[in-house]
Amino acid sequence: INICVAKNEKIGIVGKSGSGKSTLIKILLGFYELDEGELLLDGVHIDTDELSQLYAYVPQDTTLFQESIYYNIAYARKGEVSLDEVKQAAQKAYISEFIDSLPNGYDTMVGERGVKLSLGQRQRIAIARAFLKKSDLLILDEATSSLDSRTESYVQESFEKLWGEKSVIAIAHRLSTLNNVDRIIVMSKGRIVEQGTKDELLALNGQFADLWNHQRKGMI
Repeated sequence: INICVAKNEKIGIVGKSGSGKSTLIKILLGFYELDEGELLLDGVHIDTDELSQLYAYVPQDTTLFQESIYYNIAYARKGEVSLDEVKQAAQKAYISEFIDSLPNGYDTMVGERGVKLSLGQRQRIAIARAFLKKSDLLILDEATSSLDSRTESYVQESFEKLWGEKSVIAIAHRLSTLNNVDRIIVMSKGRIVEQGTKDELLALNGQFADLWNHQRKGMI
């Protein structure tokens, strides 16, 4: 596989289950070692530890610590983080109004793995982390696939606000969330089989068009 992501480029990665999307992200996150090839940043070799300082990651299932909401957001950045900085990140992630409604506000304990919060609330805390970290690269791993339509619309709005001047790699199950990306990469059996804009891929009438048509009919 060979992928080049330009500065500030937004890329969507799609494909059927088992196509290699999540494996690709896990390589970027350093969960798997490369058997061959390398990661380059501006043409210079970079290891996954160095890369981890440059990206913010929002997974499909956000894991929270058995700590306060403040701690779970502030965790994203090393060093001291003020309450005002955490509040600003929460506002941008559209979660601040909910937090302010809680009796203990940002001191509210979330329970083991965030059990006291809904999936959508946990996702928005992960987005608040990404706002706080202020990284150059944003990696999204099917971050809205388990949300209801209303919550997804709020989270999607947060994402598009977060994208700004960042490079973005977004794995998406719901293809409608990729309407505003610059390029879509279609994977199958660990390989790239198609890539281009949404309109280009629909005109190609290949695997992406097949996925798109199935989703429009409500089959997947």
